[in-house]
Amino acid sequence: MSKIVNEAKIKNKLIVKIRDLLEQRAFWLYLLVDEARKRGLDPEDFATVAITSCGLSQGSDLVKQSGTKSLKGLKKTLFTRVARWVFEMDVVESTDDTLYLDFH
Repeated sequence: MSKIVNEAKIKNKLIVKIRDLLEQRAFWLYLLVDEARKRGLDPEDFATVAITSCGLSQGSDLVKQSGTKSLKGLKKTLFTRVARWVFEMDVVESTDDTLYLDFH
């Protein structure tokens, strides 16, 4: 099996700082889950429910903000030019029912 190497190609200082902040957030989330595991809690018992709740809340906010449930309309709100730059992604296909992104 080949090893995936995730190396950013966009080196803009602001984008690098944003990525650093996201990495920091992911690290403390990992530490919280790891500590819960050490104390006998199974992350499967709470993480899926928490992530689903977050997604539903944010999804609802995006629908309100964009005024549509169309994936093409949501793309304009969620996958802005800045977001596509930070995550180095391209929109491959965007219709009302399909949103296909390529993450580099």
